[in-house]
Parts: sequence; structure tokens; C-alpha cells
Amino acid sequence: MKVLVFGAAGRTGRNIVSRALGHGHDVTAFVHSRPLDLAHPQLAIVSGDVCDFDTVSSAVEGVEAVAFAVAPGSGSGANSRETGIANVIHAMATFGARRLCAMSAAGTFARTSRQLSLGYRMLIATTLRATYDDLEAMEMRVMASDLDWTIVRPVGLSDEPASGHYRVELQGKLLPKTSRISREDVASLVVKSLETDTYLRRTVVIAQ
Repeated sequence: MKVLVFGAAGRTGRNIVSRALGHGHDVTAFVHSRPLDLAHPQLAIVSGDVCDFDTVSSAVEGVEAVAFAVAPGSGSGANSRETGIANVIHAMATFGARRLCAMSAAGTFARTSRQLSLGYRMLIATTLRATYDDLEAMEMRVMASDLDWTIVRPVGLSDEPASGHYRVELQGKLLPKTSRISREDVASLVVKSLETDTYLRRTVVIAQ
């Protein structure tokens, strides 16, 4: 399968690229300002701005599946995730690509849930408010599309090695008594969502 990864130079995006290559896929890594120090015969790297439709469209042409792991500030716009996903959805519709997995975060549409720590609820209300505004706008665009989509909401991220054991909730609801999830485990779930129908049109919360 031909897979395109946006945000490929980020810590999660890089793991998605590695996992997809490990599964034998042809991967195009879309990076913005940060380089990607990976080399593989089935890997192509393109640079561009996710907020620029022409660049996004050029990258999407010919691919079958897209992983969207764009971090805040990864494009030229203030709302890089919403603008970026709108460009991606438009380009996928233009070229007939169907499978999309978008990375979000736990707490989206549940900012005041008591299953989030008090400290994190305060961060969402202040420092992370714009980030969550962007995430929610991005998710609404994904859900409104007619693509074969999956949204993945990790409960915090760590750089620990993959455990291969994690919990998921398929209705987007927060899980109780959670701890941070390895980026490698998240990447595994993202690639699985592109390969199978297990998480089709699901909002998946993932945590340890």
C-alpha cells in the first residue's frame, strides 16, 4: 500500500513512518521545517506546508492511505491542524484516496471531564486552549467527510519502547485510571487502522 504521513518528522510521525515501512508499505513522509533522518528504499521524503493546498495535493496524488500526525505550529497558519486536514480531505477526494487516520488527543470534546487531572483541565483551559480548539475543529472536519476515517486520541505520550499491550475505547470516551502511552504503540494502532477495518469510522482513545 502507498501511505502518506503528514507530520512525519515529529516524534509520533517518525514512529508511524517506521512502522509502516516495517509492514512493507511504500511510504511518503511529508515534513515541514524539521528534517527526517531516515533512509529506506521504500521511503520518499517531501517538504512542504500542510496549510498550502497545492503542496498537499501534489503529495496526496497516487497514495492510498494517509496518516495525519501534524503537531501545533507545523504549518504557516495559526490553526495548522484544521487547515491542514481540510486540505488533505479535499486532495483525497480529488484523487480518490479513501483511508485516513488523524491523530488527536484525549480530552477533545471532554475538556472538563473529571477523568482528566485537575492540572491538565487547567492547562486545557489556559495554555492548551488554542490547541484543543484546533483539534476539535480538525475532528469535526474528519467526521463530516465521507472518507474511511479513524481518529486516534492518545492519553498522553511517552518515548518508551512499544509494550504491545494497551487499552482502547472505540467511542471516544475517556478511559479510567490511565497512564501515558508509548508513541510506538500509538504508531502501531495508526498503521493498523490504515490496513484493516477494525477501527473504521471510530474515534479511538488509547492508553496504558
